[in-house]
Amino acid sequence: DPDKIIFPRSAMKIIQAIPLLESGAASSYKLGDKQLAIACSSHQGSLMHTKIIKDWLKKIGLSEKDLKCGIQPPSDRFQRQKLKDLGEKPSTLHNNCSGKHVSFLTFVRHSNLSFEYNDVNHPLQQKIRILLEELSGETVKDHGIDGCSAPNFRCSIRGLAYAMHSLTDTERLGKIRGKSVKVILRGMQNYPLLVAGSGRACSELMMATESPAIVKTGAEGVFVAVLPEKRIGVALKVLDGSTRASEAAIALILVRLGILSQNHPYV
Repeated sequence: DPDKIIFPRSAMKIIQAIPLLESGAASSYKLGDKQLAIACSSHQGSLMHTKIIKDWLKKIGLSEKDLKCGIQPPSDRFQRQKLKDLGEKPSTLHNNCSGKHVSFLTFVRHSNLSFEYNDVNHPLQQKIRILLEELSGETVKDHGIDGCSAPNFRCSIRGLAYAMHSLTDTERLGKIRGKSVKVILRGMQNYPLLVAGSGRACSELMMATESPAIVKTGAEGVFVAVLPEKRIGVALKVLDGSTRASEAAIALILVRLGILSQNHPYV
């Protein structure tokens, strides 16, 4: 049912990163592709992820204590075991949404706004809501609070797919937004392992496609894809929230769209 209203969850992260670029915050702090990939990530808390976030926080004069995503053990089992061996505890850096949160902090720091960026009425969150409405062509009527404590605005599966399609049309987006989106997608494409991690579907699918594809998952069986050369946006939701099913579904869709070989070892 493409008109079913859903929570996009972390599949929204590409849209949530746009204010970081449009505001000039990214250029002001000289952020590169690695930071932008991390901003859109649902990473597994590996050292390659947490180091970038820690350095980024230092660059903007803040620390992990300023992150409002909460503490989460790394999903990278090697890193999790390493923390145990060293007698160390997980921190907010290991939260899989910490990249999104440091991008939020960078925006509010640059814009001299309140650090209570998780309030749905905060100017940043209202900017994200308007962005989703403009990209999806829908009116956002309500929201929920995601697992990382940030607002998550609801839309239809059709609207989410149309939003991903909108990201492929940089001319229609206008000069500033079009350039911002292009830079975000480039960062994700150049550093797919930062978007998720080794063995994760998002990263491996992006590395396996035969033409440019940006793939992003969201909790409870959501997946989106942006296919710039084909001008296609994809969104899917497995109703029972099965991650295994959603990974199989997005892989099959990419195969049928002709940008992924069904014989590739990652598939």
